[in-house]
Amino acid sequence: MDTHPVKRVQVLNVPVDMADQEQALKRIEKLLVDGGRHQIVFLDRQKLFKARRNPEFRRCLREASLVLPISEGIVRGARFTRKGELTRYESFPFVIRLLSLAERLNRTVYLLGSRKQDLEKAERNLKDSFPALRLVGRFSGFISKTMKKDVLTAIKKASPAFLLAGNGLPARDLWLLRHKKELQPGIYLWVGECFDYFSGRRNRRPRFDARHLLKPWRILRLFPLLYYWVLLIVYRIFKL
Repeated sequence: MDTHPVKRVQVLNVPVDMADQEQALKRIEKLLVDGGRHQIVFLDRQKLFKARRNPEFRRCLREASLVLPISEGIVRGARFTRKGELTRYESFPFVIRLLSLAERLNRTVYLLGSRKQDLEKAERNLKDSFPALRLVGRFSGFISKTMKKDVLTAIKKASPAFLLAGNGLPARDLWLLRHKKELQPGIYLWVGECFDYFSGRRNRRPRFDARHLLKPWRILRLFPLLYYWVLLIVYRIFKL
C-alpha cells in the first residue's frame, strides 16, 4: 500500500498533482525502483494554456508521473474552483532537493542543456556543492538534427537515474516525451533556467528595477491573466 499517495486533480481540464514536497520526494524514490520511464513536469500558467490548445502537450501532462505547479495562479485557481489545496513549488530549490536525494541514494545524473561553456561551469559547481553526486555525462542543449541520434545513444549508454534537461533543448518537455522510449528507465525533467543558476550566469533573486514600470507594453500581460480568471469563474459556476 502506498503510504504517500499523490492525488491528481484537474484545473481547467489540465492535470496537476496535489502533493507537498515530502510526498513528491517519497513518490520519486518509489519511481526510481519500479523500472519505469517517468517524466516530471513543472507547470506554470503558460504551460496550462498550452495544454488546453495542444493535444501533444496535454498528453505529456496526462502521462507524466508528476505534474508540479510552480505558479501561484494555478494554486489559487484550484482553490477557487474547489479542486483542492495545491502546494506551489519553486523549480530551483526542488531540483536542489532532487540532487541531494540522488547523492544520498547514490543515483546517477546526466545534464542536458545550456551552452557548452556554461554547462561545464555548472558541472564544476555541482561537484563542489555535492561531492558524492555521480554525474555520468553532460551535453549542451543546442542539438542539431544530425547530432540527435548520437546524443540519445550517449544518454542511453550512461543510463542515468535522473536526466535533467535545461535551456537550449528543442521543444523542452516535449523533447523528453518524444524520446522517452529511446532512453533507459529513469526520471526525466526539464528544469528550465536551473543550469544558468548552477553556472552562476544568473542570480536567483534579481533586484526590483523600477524602470520596468515605465514599459507600457507590460500591461499586455494582464489580458491572459484576465482570461484565465474568466475561465475559472465559468468552471466554478458550472462546476466543471
